[in-house]
Amino acid sequence: MKFVMTKEYRYWWPVKIERPDPVNPGKWQTQSYMHEFVGVSEDEAKELEKEIAALATAEEKSARQHDLIMKASRNWRDVIGDDKNPVEFSEELLRQALQDTWYRVGLYNAYASSLASPAARKGN
Repeated sequence: MKFVMTKEYRYWWPVKIERPDPVNPGKWQTQSYMHEFVGVSEDEAKELEKEIAALATAEEKSARQHDLIMKASRNWRDVIGDDKNPVEFSEELLRQALQDTWYRVGLYNAYASSLASPAARKGN
Protein backbone atom coordinates (compact mmCIF):
# COMPACT_ATOMS: atom_id res chain seq x y z
CA MET A 1 0.00 0.00 0.00
CA LYS A 2 1.29 3.45 -0.87
CA PHE A 3 1.67 6.16 1.75
CA VAL A 4 -1.27 8.58 1.73
CA MET A 5 -0.55 12.16 2.80
CA THR A 6 -3.55 13.67 4.59
CA LYS A 7 -4.27 16.91 6.42
CA GLU A 8 -5.73 15.01 9.35
CA TYR A 9 -5.09 11.31 9.80
CA ARG A 10 -7.96 9.74 11.76
CA TYR A 11 -8.10 6.14 12.90
CA TRP A 12 -10.06 3.88 15.24
CA TRP A 13 -8.27 1.93 17.97
CA PRO A 14 -9.57 -0.51 20.60
CA VAL A 15 -9.43 0.57 24.25
CA LYS A 16 -9.56 -2.00 27.05
CA ILE A 17 -10.48 -0.87 30.53
CA GLU A 18 -9.51 -3.28 33.33
CA ARG A 19 -11.49 -2.65 36.52
CA PRO A 20 -11.99 -4.61 39.73
CA ASP A 21 -15.03 -6.86 39.26
CA PRO A 22 -17.83 -5.52 41.50
CA VAL A 23 -19.34 -9.02 41.85
CA ASN A 24 -16.24 -11.23 42.20
CA PRO A 25 -13.80 -9.92 44.83
CA GLY A 26 -10.16 -10.14 43.78
CA LYS A 27 -11.05 -10.55 40.09
CA TRP A 28 -10.77 -8.13 37.21
CA GLN A 29 -13.41 -7.19 34.66
CA THR A 30 -12.48 -6.04 31.14
CA GLN A 31 -14.63 -3.50 29.35
CA SER A 32 -13.82 -2.25 25.87
CA TYR A 33 -14.82 0.27 23.24
CA MET A 34 -13.42 1.89 20.10
CA HIS A 35 -11.76 5.30 20.26
CA GLU A 36 -11.08 7.52 17.27
CA PHE A 37 -7.72 9.23 17.39
CA VAL A 38 -6.13 11.77 15.10
CA GLY A 39 -2.42 12.09 14.43
CA VAL A 40 -0.86 14.98 16.35
CA SER A 41 2.18 16.52 14.69
CA GLU A 42 5.49 16.70 16.49
CA ASP A 43 5.32 20.50 16.37
CA GLU A 44 1.88 20.53 18.03
CA ALA A 45 2.98 18.10 20.73
CA LYS A 46 6.14 20.13 21.47
CA GLU A 47 4.13 23.36 21.60
CA LEU A 48 1.72 21.86 24.14
CA GLU A 49 4.65 20.58 26.20
CA LYS A 50 6.26 24.04 26.11
CA GLU A 51 3.02 25.80 27.11
CA ILE A 52 2.51 23.47 30.06
CA ALA A 53 6.14 23.75 31.20
CA ALA A 54 5.83 27.55 31.19
CA LEU A 55 2.90 27.56 33.60
CA ALA A 56 3.68 28.99 37.01
CA THR A 57 1.93 26.63 39.41
CA ALA A 58 1.53 22.90 39.87
CA GLU A 59 -2.25 23.41 39.83
CA GLU A 60 -2.10 25.08 36.41
CA LYS A 61 0.11 22.29 35.07
CA SER A 62 -2.16 19.62 36.53
CA ALA A 63 -5.19 21.20 34.85
CA ARG A 64 -3.45 20.79 31.46
CA GLN A 65 -1.99 17.31 31.97
CA HIS A 66 -4.40 15.64 29.53
CA ASP A 67 -4.15 18.23 26.75
CA LEU A 68 -2.32 15.90 24.33
CA ILE A 69 -4.81 13.04 24.63
CA MET A 70 -7.65 15.56 24.31
CA LYS A 71 -6.07 16.97 21.13
CA ALA A 72 -5.67 13.43 19.75
CA SER A 73 -9.26 12.33 20.52
CA ARG A 74 -12.11 12.76 18.07
CA ASN A 75 -14.85 10.24 18.84
CA TRP A 76 -15.80 6.94 20.44
CA ARG A 77 -18.24 4.14 19.78
CA ASP A 78 -19.57 1.26 21.87
CA VAL A 79 -19.73 3.47 24.97
CA ILE A 80 -22.98 3.15 26.92
CA GLY A 81 -24.36 4.76 30.06
CA ASP A 82 -25.90 3.20 33.16
CA ASP A 83 -29.20 3.12 31.25
CA LYS A 84 -27.53 0.95 28.53
CA ASN A 85 -28.07 3.68 25.91
CA PRO A 86 -25.19 4.95 23.72
CA VAL A 87 -23.23 7.89 25.13
CA GLU A 88 -22.35 10.51 22.54
CA PHE A 89 -18.73 11.68 22.54
CA SER A 90 -17.91 15.15 23.83
CA GLU A 91 -14.76 16.77 25.18
CA GLU A 92 -16.54 17.37 28.47
CA LEU A 93 -17.41 13.68 28.88
CA LEU A 94 -13.89 12.64 27.89
CA ARG A 95 -12.39 14.97 30.53
CA GLN A 96 -14.84 13.53 33.05
CA ALA A 97 -13.90 9.94 32.11
CA LEU A 98 -10.19 10.78 32.47
CA GLN A 99 -10.83 11.35 36.19
CA ASP A 100 -11.39 7.58 36.52
CA THR A 101 -8.01 5.91 37.12
CA TRP A 102 -8.85 2.66 35.32
CA TYR A 103 -10.27 4.50 32.31
CA ARG A 104 -7.27 6.83 32.13
CA VAL A 105 -4.79 3.93 32.22
CA GLY A 106 -6.71 2.07 29.51
CA LEU A 107 -6.98 5.08 27.21
CA TYR A 108 -3.33 6.08 27.57
CA ASN A 109 -2.20 2.47 26.99
CA ALA A 110 -4.33 2.27 23.85
CA TYR A 111 -3.00 5.59 22.55
CA ALA A 112 0.61 4.57 23.18
CA SER A 113 -0.04 1.23 21.48
CA SER A 114 -1.48 3.01 18.45
CA LEU A 115 1.67 5.10 18.00
CA ALA A 116 4.14 2.25 17.52
CA SER A 117 3.67 -0.92 15.52
CA PRO A 118 4.59 -4.26 17.12
CA ALA A 119 7.75 -4.38 14.98
CA ALA A 120 8.80 -0.92 16.23
CA ARG A 121 8.28 -1.97 19.84
CA LYS A 122 10.55 -4.99 19.30
CA GLY A 123 13.24 -2.70 17.90
CA ASN A 124 13.05 -4.02 14.33
